[in-house]
Amino acid sequence: MFTTLIDKLRALPWLLLALMATAVVAWLAPYQLGVLVWSLSKLAFGAYLGYWIDRTIFHYARPHDFFHMANRLADQDLRNGARHLRHLRHQASLATLRRAAVMAAAILALGLGV
Repeated sequence: MFTTLIDKLRALPWLLLALMATAVVAWLAPYQLGVLVWSLSKLAFGAYLGYWIDRTIFHYARPHDFFHMANRLADQDLRNGARHLRHLRHQASLATLRRAAVMAAAILALGLGV
């Protein structure tokens, strides 16, 4: 239960940084606060949508699943496992890059106002 809460709060430093930047803008230029909040909300929503778009489309190829499978294979220490281990780690890396690209596309789309 505690690890689930920590897992859900793994982006907390970014949230705190955004809140501090918002406080600085509110202090220096309060008339720009509405624009800042609007822009930040679009970017955050783009990241959220990008993550869930990737999870929905590629439900069978989640990066953490590949990493877990590779770790289990490494723990088994099989003779023929080295080739499969390399393949799984490669697939995990590609899935991570794919997720980052989908998220970046969604962030750019919403950030540009599309």
